[in-house]
Amino acid sequence: MTEQVYQVDLHPEGPASVEEVPPKAPEAPQEQRASRRKKAVQEEPAKRQLLIAPGLAVLGLITVVVVIMTLMSYAQLVMVNDEVFDARSELRSLQTEESKLMAQYELAYDLQEIENQMLSSGQMVKIQSWQTYTLELAEPDSVEYYQSNKLSEKIKALASGLMDSLREYF
Repeated sequence: MTEQVYQVDLHPEGPASVEEVPPKAPEAPQEQRASRRKKAVQEEPAKRQLLIAPGLAVLGLITVVVVIMTLMSYAQLVMVNDEVFDARSELRSLQTEESKLMAQYELAYDLQEIENQMLSSGQMVKIQSWQTYTLELAEPDSVEYYQSNKLSEKIKALASGLMDSLREYF
């Protein structure tokens, strides 16, 4: 039995043509396998190329995004560094201004003169050596206040304080 192969060309504007195509000679099985292997080997790199191309595109995109984010963070770092530098220089200027103002303040108010004026007017009195205020910190809720002008009361207060100290000690 013979095979006959026809090729039909249909033309929309003209008549159809039919041509007889000579049949191909059948290939041996070994030749068929070899040709299939060649086709598979030729098709395989194309498939790999198609599979690698999207991966490379994604990798490139990720690289671009990382570079852009790095540049943006570097720009922010530079801006923050400039602000820190400005703040430090402003701090130095404020510290020098503070020292100048403190010197002016100390010159404006002479404490010795104020003390002499207050003592001469009678609004302030110098403390005498016998005028002391004692806070007893051993007892948490009690404070004793000693102030007297009589010598006998001063001696009694001193003796009672001495006796209290001896009792606490022993």
